[in-house]
Amino acid sequence: MANITLKVDDELLEKARRLAFQRKTSINAIVKQRLEEFVASDLSREAVLEGLEAFFRRSKARVGKKTWTRDEIHER
Repeated sequence: MANITLKVDDELLEKARRLAFQRKTSINAIVKQRLEEFVASDLSREAVLEGLEAFFRRSKARVGKKTWTRDEIHER
């Protein structure tokens, strides 16, 4: 497993240490969890985009030439 070094504000680190202690965990565990969530959310986004692209390819709907004017659609 790789190690990383982060630069953080001293006050932020102290608050993070207190929160980690209250939650009976470590800063390392919190950072690892957040990184896993970050990567998973990107993978989910990619899956959604791939699904949408597949749907659009299968769709029979096509965009045609505009046959109306702005004034026509706003007529009352």
